[in-house]
Amino acid sequence: MITKPTVLLLGAGASMPYGFPSGLGLLRDISFKLDHPKTSENWVHILKDLGITEECIQTFRHDLINSNLPSVDAFLERRPEFLEVGKLTIALGLIPFEAEHHLTDLENREKSWYAYLWYKLNTSFDAFNENKLSIITFNYDRSIEHFLFKSMKSTYAKSETECAYRLNKIPIIHVHGSLGVLPWQEGAMPRAYQPRIDLIQTQIKTVSEQIVVISEKEDTSPIFDEVFKIMLAAKRIYFLGFGYHDTNLRRLRINLVKNNELVGTAYGLGQAEAEAINQKWRISLPDRRHEVLKFLKDYAPFE
Repeated sequence: MITKPTVLLLGAGASMPYGFPSGLGLLRDISFKLDHPKTSENWVHILKDLGITEECIQTFRHDLINSNLPSVDAFLERRPEFLEVGKLTIALGLIPFEAEHHLTDLENREKSWYAYLWYKLNTSFDAFNENKLSIITFNYDRSIEHFLFKSMKSTYAKSETECAYRLNKIPIIHVHGSLGVLPWQEGAMPRAYQPRIDLIQTQIKTVSEQIVVISEKEDTSPIFDEVFKIMLAAKRIYFLGFGYHDTNLRRLRINLVKNNELVGTAYGLGQAEAEAINQKWRISLPDRRHEVLKFLKDYAPFE
């Protein structure tokens, strides 16, 4: 059980062990799917049916590639005229990765940081909501909440209503929106966790409308205000699979979060990059070789 107020801040690297692409990986996939003969016809057909013109699709793809930015999100922040087609392609690109076997594969159980977190949360069912954990994610995918819900239901043999009540006591906040609410969550138009291609065309617009892209000119929003309050109350803040882009850290107001333990993964960063992040934002990045699970075991005591 986690008794000290703890916040997990998730970036794309946190979802990659469960089949989801990095920000750059999604950008590459979208570009490929809009251009490759075997896939572009289907994607373009869907987008046209949703009112996107051929010219808009091709201009979006061309400028997305040539912007040389690290993600679709970063591109859309600067090119709001492509918000509609951009969010539609994000949804088209991510829904097929909602494969449950990536979450429950026994062969990968020992490498799963979700399973490790679940073990640390484990207590009696009645006391579960006393865990002092909040999860703030910059990702659109819903894998973490789906994993926790399924694990709770199977571990305690309780009803979906009972599990939803307990799990909803642990804040899981998608600062940029998500691919829709799950059936056990509150909200309109719930969608199951599944990679059903045949459902994409009927639901893609609804899903895309739940994705939030903040203009590069905006640094505040109600959701970031809520996140800031949660971080101020935390004793430990762990950045997992995070990219440490200045824009995101500025919006989080990390520089104003005092008297907290700020520690994060640094997999893939260069030494100079890690040192610069530490100096500017006071985030300790103790090992550039550790992926999320190894980092948690070595540097994140859940207690």
